[in-house]
Amino acid sequence: MEAAELVKAFMRGAAQQVYVVTARSPGGSYAAFTASAVTSISLSPPLIMVAVDKGSRSHEAMVSARHFIVMLLAKEDEWLARLMTQSSDPLDKLRQSGFMEDKYGPYVPLPRPRLVARRWAIYDGGDHSIVIGEVIDGEALDVKCPLLYHNRSYTSLYGC
Repeated sequence: MEAAELVKAFMRGAAQQVYVVTARSPGGSYAAFTASAVTSISLSPPLIMVAVDKGSRSHEAMVSARHFIVMLLAKEDEWLARLMTQSSDPLDKLRQSGFMEDKYGPYVPLPRPRLVARRWAIYDGGDHSIVIGEVIDGEALDVKCPLLYHNRSYTSLYGC
């Protein structure tokens, strides 16, 4: 099996939390995409990492934005995860989600955990850019049934 196919097959076996990432560049373009490659990097300073596909319509806005917002999705947000995976214009996806704007950029106004991060660094990650952000704001709301992605489909925890 080719190495890239091996990685994809391996990762299908890992249940991954699903997030929506949004941003607005200084030039006014938007990023809006579904991500599972999000993780905490450091607590001092508080850093998170998001990987964005270089071929994505959100890539340029994401890597040039001063801030980005990461929202953790719940089971009932599968519609939003599917919307944000579409290859359509990020602003169109945001409009369909009923987004709002604040000083940090666009966000989907659902009562979900979210982190606001200030761009800290960007690294080359092959066909992705790895965007590191310092967390400066957010909300740590409870999600009883998180939305997960496993074996090419959305799911949730057993019993949810």
